[in-house]
Amino acid sequence: MVRAVDLHNSGQLKYQAGLMREAFDYYHRAIVQILDHEDIFQTGGNVPNEYPRELLGFLWNNLLSFFKSDDPSFTQEKCPSAYDLVYSFRPTSSSKAHPQFKGAKGQHLLKGLQITGGFALGILAWRKGDRATTAKRYKEALDIADAHPPFDKWTPSLKHLDWYDEINSRMAGSGQGNLRKDVLESTTVRLGQDGSALDREESFIVATDACGRSECTKRGVGFKRCSACKKIAYCGVECQKADWKKHKLTHN
Repeated sequence: MVRAVDLHNSGQLKYQAGLMREAFDYYHRAIVQILDHEDIFQTGGNVPNEYPRELLGFLWNNLLSFFKSDDPSFTQEKCPSAYDLVYSFRPTSSSKAHPQFKGAKGQHLLKGLQITGGFALGILAWRKGDRATTAKRYKEALDIADAHPPFDKWTPSLKHLDWYDEINSRMAGSGQGNLRKDVLESTTVRLGQDGSALDREESFIVATDACGRSECTKRGVGFKRCSACKKIAYCGVECQKADWKKHKLTHN
């Protein structure tokens, strides 16, 4: 059986040679080897100081970097096994699903994998145009980070997420896009850790519905539309009844 550190070293050599897919596969195999057969806290290999001391954390970071890159070779469809591995560590996954991570030290390492994995899953969803899943994965990752120091020391660029969310939510509730899959003409930028723009889009798709009652601020998926006009959606029967006198005036 090949040791994880040897798989890691082979991956590093492939990476240096520009053989990205082969490097990716070695990193993936090394992670699985550690999780299934070796000590998750082991150190080894030439790990830079800015990365986790554990070899598992370094390998995980390398694997995620491929999924977060713009290379179309690394997607859920083209790397299903590696994607499933990352998905198994999504922020909402139970600790029972990862029995290797025991004690405070193990939970600390697990939370780091879940947080970074959540952000990678969010980026993959973003590239597929699934804004609802992107927002969900980011929120899940941030919720864990907020509750587990030192991960609560968020990068400065995250402050921009609230700003864009506020702008987009106002537009979505202003009548420009009430129902899901409406396209809003609003420039949206995904920022890197240093605040620089990574992606820029001139429009985005509203992934949730806004309740048709102006006094209600709820948004969600699966809201039922008015049976008469088929245009306005409501979060529930109460809001629909409360808005009926006003809404029926819009019917022809």
